[in-house]
Amino acid sequence: MDNRIHFLLEKGLKELNISINSSQKDQIIYFLNMIEMNNRLFNLTGFKTHESILVELIFDSFSLLKTNFPFNEINTAIDVGTGAGIPGMPLNILFPNIHFYYLDSNHKKIDFLKIVSNHLNLDQSFFLCDRAESLGHSSLYREKFDFAMTRALSTLATNIELVTPFIKVKGRAVFFKGISYQKEISLASNSLSLLNCQLDSIIPIPIPLSNRTNHFLFISKSASTPAIYPRRIGIPQKKPL
Repeated sequence: MDNRIHFLLEKGLKELNISINSSQKDQIIYFLNMIEMNNRLFNLTGFKTHESILVELIFDSFSLLKTNFPFNEINTAIDVGTGAGIPGMPLNILFPNIHFYYLDSNHKKIDFLKIVSNHLNLDQSFFLCDRAESLGHSSLYREKFDFAMTRALSTLATNIELVTPFIKVKGRAVFFKGISYQKEISLASNSLSLLNCQLDSIIPIPIPLSNRTNHFLFISKSASTPAIYPRRIGIPQKKPL
């Protein structure tokens, strides 16, 4: 990896108005490098080069910070369908005191994240290899989190069913969406109603060094999730609410 990646990292951070220390920069570079080196072994992502991983994964994650979500005010967060650790791991590096949970059904990806977390000494990181449909009914995790996030899990209607059971009443969830977000919102009105949730805000944030914009959909929960949700494995995807 050449000096260009370090230069692009600095440029992207400046564009996002994010200030991090040298140790955190080293951690980001290590994480980026680990994804690139282990991509074939763990099938982590379709992005193969250091530059594409930096822009499409790392900066994509960091763009959430420009929404001014108060990370300093939360204690627990869960990244549902985390895959290569996106968006959770880059945010965890910047906020190591938050108890970050990573959920994915792929054993290899969870094993990869454990290796990365151990090397980075992220002592408040926890790893769950399971399906959201199952774990969402566990008393250990149901309605236990201040904040939940997911980036590329499914459509909004399905995401709401899979993710919001994890957040506390009055907790919040954020969904990363692209240009089709308005259509997804229109198809998710029933899901929001049935799951006692409401769409609080939509915040568009351009991704540095990219022609893409993230549309962050923030959702809150006003009452407990009905006990029947999430439905059994596969049903939220096949038959969205």
